[in-house]
Amino acid sequence: MKYFYFACLLTIAFGSRAQIMNGALNETYANRFYFESQRMDMFRTLVSNDDFLPTPLGERANEIPLNIWSHQLGICIGLSRHLYLDGGVSWLQNGEAYAFEALDSDSTFSYQTRYRYLALPLQVKMTFGDQFKFYGGIGIIPALYQGFRQDLQWSNALGAKYDEEVKVNNAMNSFAFSWMGSVGVETQLDNYYTLRFGALYRQQLNNSYSPYEDYMHKSVGWGLNLGLAKKL
Repeated sequence: MKYFYFACLLTIAFGSRAQIMNGALNETYANRFYFESQRMDMFRTLVSNDDFLPTPLGERANEIPLNIWSHQLGICIGLSRHLYLDGGVSWLQNGEAYAFEALDSDSTFSYQTRYRYLALPLQVKMTFGDQFKFYGGIGIIPALYQGFRQDLQWSNALGAKYDEEVKVNNAMNSFAFSWMGSVGVETQLDNYYTLRFGALYRQQLNNSYSPYEDYMHKSVGWGLNLGLAKKL
């Protein structure tokens, strides 16, 4: 059923282009497609899943944010002179990190955790300007879980270093749903190409983990995006 809803959202995001494109709208906000990359500072909210089994956070309470990349291919569809839809397909990442150093020895332990999704971000945006178009938008991000990666590094009391990579996590929810907000500017390079630069914030609304895990995990973060758009 989740995959059915996901397909419906994809149909709405891209199929609506045929319903709203006409000459008058194209004269106001030109439809365009784009590719952009997002450098995000991601973290999480993490609480005990008291509905299942109260569990202390332990050392996970000391986790820190993780800088991480996401990438998006999308299309902007003009609705009026100052309003348009921005939808796309995104390879999206969430994550967090941890770092420990012993005070009385060379022992260390750290990890970086990444959660990977195939997402369909969809925003409604308002824009003003001519050569420089300033925009602001708000929207939703339905996403299907694709994979997990945790890189671990540690050293013993004598300073010997080790590392390991974990790619399996059976505790994950297959579906994530978030909201997002963004602001930025579009700079016209020529008659066809536009440079996009902005800032965005996103917050997950449902639990990243399955209902019977020890914790309730929701990713949250902000970052900068840079992309190139081409007029259709």
